[in-house]
Amino acid sequence: MRIAIPVENGKVAAHLGHCEKFLVVDVEDGKVTNQAELPNPGHGPGGPPPVFVAKLGVNQVVAWGMPPHAQGMFAQMGINVILGATGDPHEVLKDYLADTLKLTTEGLDAGGSCSHG
Repeated sequence: MRIAIPVENGKVAAHLGHCEKFLVVDVEDGKVTNQAELPNPGHGPGGPPPVFVAKLGVNQVVAWGMPPHAQGMFAQMGINVILGATGDPHEVLKDYLADTLKLTTEGLDAGGSCSHG
């Protein structure tokens, strides 16, 4: 499995499309086998962030908020999305792998978008 977590200022980014980078992690048998932090190309070369992430071979995104159109793009590409993750991305990953990840809807609208636009 390959997981991507959007990161901004050392935390899970509030807005996937505007994050500074993605923590991309390969996991086999519940253990991290490889990880990299890749800069977000934005909406320029490589396409919008969902296309960029899909081209990396990611099949799981763990994020805080995401606009409905990005959620739809991920769904069309067969990429699972979990929303409501906050805090340090490495701790989020650890908790996700341990099946103890606590999610929040605070600050998210009903569609899972961040409330700041």
